[in-house]
Amino acid sequence: MTIIREKGLVAKKVGMSRMLDEFGNMVPVTLLQVEDQKVTKILTPERDGYHGYQIGFFTKKEKNLAKADVSRLRKTGIEENYAKFKEFRTPDAITEVEVGTALTAALFEGVKTIDVSGLTKGRGFQGSVKRWGYAIGRMTHGSRFHRRTGSLGMCTTPGRVMKGKKMPGHYGVERRTVKNLKLADLNVEDNVIAIKGSVPGNRGSFLELRPSK
Repeated sequence: MTIIREKGLVAKKVGMSRMLDEFGNMVPVTLLQVEDQKVTKILTPERDGYHGYQIGFFTKKEKNLAKADVSRLRKTGIEENYAKFKEFRTPDAITEVEVGTALTAALFEGVKTIDVSGLTKGRGFQGSVKRWGYAIGRMTHGSRFHRRTGSLGMCTTPGRVMKGKKMPGHYGVERRTVKNLKLADLNVEDNVIAIKGSVPGNRGSFLELRPSK
């Protein structure tokens, strides 16, 4: 088993299910699939400005990759055609892994809680009620104010809408981190991690996993 300080993985969100906890209660869980991924670069302060490692994941046909990525992967001896890369910083230099090391769900053995980061679901253009949680007006006939934004600016002074005013607009596709999620189950054979509760992102999206501090 590979052990890394400040370790991190990338996993694909499969969907949600439910399972029994140690007390016999039914709890909702999110299933995450740890797909094929390898260390593609060791980060050093002299070259990159900080310690850490980079992993490659999500393979494509070689003709669909950038030539720079193909050249870099082949120079390090990696034959997989990784199209996505993610860096994980560490407080100091790591010696536990080297370029080409495969990372699996076994990396999180013994971990009880983890932090999950990813992009939230995209919900398109939304009004202020759904986007910011504004209260609605009376729904009675004739009120003429149901789900509108309400007053925006001032009168003569300063006579404009202030910057940062919460308005209708694009909602979602924002980076979010949910911390201290309980690791409900770890299937090393199938590389599946079950996390209690929900996590950001659509089904099929990639998420970053780190042990909670």
